[in-house]
Amino acid sequence: MALMLGISTACSNSGNTNVGGEPTKSGNTAATEAPKEIVELKAITMGSEPKSGLDNFYKQLDELTVKDLGIKVRFDFIPWGDEKNQISRAIAAKEYDLYVGGVWSNFTDFAAKNAFADLTPLLSKVPDLVEHYKGALDRVKIEGKVFGIPQYNKPGGGSEGMLYREDLRKKWGLPEINSLETAEQYLYKAKEEYQATPMLNDKRFANNLWTMIAGGKYLTVAAEYAVAPVDDPYKVISMYDTPEYKQVIEVAKKWYDDGIVDHDVLAAQGNATAETLELMKADQKPLEFNNHLGAVSSNYINPLKEALPDSEYGWYDYFLNNVPSYMPKMSAGSMTFISVGANSQYVEQALKFIEKAHTDQTYYNLLSYGALDENYKVDAEGFINYDGIPTDNVKPAWTGLNDGYMNLEVNYPGEWKDIYDNIQIEGAKLAEAGGTDPYEGFNFDTSSLATELSNLETVKTQYIQPLAVGMTNNIDGDLAKVQKQLKGAGFDAYLTELQKQVDAFVAAK
Repeated sequence: MALMLGISTACSNSGNTNVGGEPTKSGNTAATEAPKEIVELKAITMGSEPKSGLDNFYKQLDELTVKDLGIKVRFDFIPWGDEKNQISRAIAAKEYDLYVGGVWSNFTDFAAKNAFADLTPLLSKVPDLVEHYKGALDRVKIEGKVFGIPQYNKPGGGSEGMLYREDLRKKWGLPEINSLETAEQYLYKAKEEYQATPMLNDKRFANNLWTMIAGGKYLTVAAEYAVAPVDDPYKVISMYDTPEYKQVIEVAKKWYDDGIVDHDVLAAQGNATAETLELMKADQKPLEFNNHLGAVSSNYINPLKEALPDSEYGWYDYFLNNVPSYMPKMSAGSMTFISVGANSQYVEQALKFIEKAHTDQTYYNLLSYGALDENYKVDAEGFINYDGIPTDNVKPAWTGLNDGYMNLEVNYPGEWKDIYDNIQIEGAKLAEAGGTDPYEGFNFDTSSLATELSNLETVKTQYIQPLAVGMTNNIDGDLAKVQKQLKGAGFDAYLTELQKQVDAFVAAK
């Protein structure tokens, strides 16, 4: 829990400086006030702690937060891999004051159980934050309450995709990668050249197969279970009833049988990106099949260029020009939450800290990039670069903070700057042409489905996941088994409740 730090004016500078650092005159009541109490809040973030620079980072951060808010903040770095379980345990134990949640966590269930502070009545205390979001925070309500502050994206491209060695594609004489078929050609040639390493070691690869095969036909309504046809977006159906899902399994089985997929893939942690990066740096693997453009740009490109200076990279985005594009969706996707634990009396200060992070460039740069000249640099044109910064000293941004309207532009090395910039331009055009997401403002309230969700999670682990990675000798029979298990788990009730809430959402628009 948070550590209470009693700091008196005498401790600061022989009684002549208050907590904010302003001199006090002799005889002024400020010199005889009771010691001001500085609360230290604990926060969670994802990624690996930088090798150095944190001392300076915290020194600069404390100078801001003590003066502005009367608090200090300390971060614990949680490595990617088993993040869902680790974060869930931490929330249940009320271990932290500030949490992050995303598609890789079940934060919505915790929010529904009031594990986080209801920020709705406090939004009037953070007018700069409300103004920054242009009043859109109402769109992330869960059960009518704002439980967290979301990432703030602006129109642009880049989603899940495949990072690959472009120099090897050219050397191998393969076509440009722009489809499932051309991606598959690369996978098989890579397996031929890198025989000791399975190309797919992350069990989430079936999600990307679904995007490539079905992404232009369906919209996701509820992650992993329910979709809706693009031309009938409010008609909820089971993903597992679609013919495209069977196609996903057929491809997965082929890849599994041919050794493209690691046969121990189910034993892997939920997120195998850290392992893949190390293999790519050691030139033991030429691709990453499951990652986001932002994460690749931040965490992969510089280490790879440093380890393999002559390498060249390409990017095949599974969503761009495939999945319908809309303006950035303000939703409970990646959020920053405040605990209702022992330090619930400091919720307002914590929320004001989040406000500063999204509206004050000094705060944002510190929390996103770290200490200048230790964790990152800024060139004469104002671009971020990491020249001379060891790769193990690049600080991961505070997870959930990402704000497209606050980010500094990055001068990525080599070909990657053009790749990144072109995707942003193309993505912005598609988003503006696509208009508003039909599910903008919709959040599925699952509070009445606790039993069904628990049962569905069991079915997913025992039946769906093995099938999704291609571990089957009878696709039709195993799909029928999945359908039977889903029905027994209460999937019909799940779909009925989802459709009911979608109908209510449409009626209220």
